[in-house]
Amino acid sequence: MRRGRIILLNGASSSGKSSIGRELLPLLEDPWFFVPVDEISGMRSTVHTRELDQTEIDEMLRRTRLGYHRAVVALASVGNDVIMDYPLSETWRLDDLLEVLDGYDVTLVEVWCAPEELERREAARGDRPTGLARSQTHVCSRGAYDLRVDTTAATPASCAKEIAEKMPTVESPKAFDRLRSRTRAETSPTSAE
Repeated sequence: MRRGRIILLNGASSSGKSSIGRELLPLLEDPWFFVPVDEISGMRSTVHTRELDQTEIDEMLRRTRLGYHRAVVALASVGNDVIMDYPLSETWRLDDLLEVLDGYDVTLVEVWCAPEELERREAARGDRPTGLARSQTHVCSRGAYDLRVDTTAATPASCAKEIAEKMPTVESPKAFDRLRSRTRAETSPTSAE
């Protein structure tokens, strides 16, 4: 059984990842799952028998994101193609994904938007903490991407079309493979000598 392919839409909150992910589905030849991290987070209960302190909230969010990574792997491990909508806003997220997605065909897409436009969208949405988009404008990718779309003025549909058209031309090794090799070289015992 082949492993599924993965498209990782990485960008700041309000950059348009979810809209692009939905627009991509009818453009891709094979059946794909669109699995945004917000949907996984939305499955978690919001009412608790006691109030959680910040340390407990941080640990809960970390477990949720680690579970999200593994849910994507579970789908892809049996041949499903998956679109992830996920900001790599913390270094550990990328590091964990590099490990659990080892051996998978991952296309890393930067979904970029001008900071001023991110702030405008964030305010218009009203469902995000003020400043979240600005805090994620330097998402962790260590500068490596396979494709980049700019949503500042472009529509989600045009960005999705651009991704779908360019996917077959992405050369190997892909960004995730290059990042993994670089990370392993930096942490190998011989590199520390």
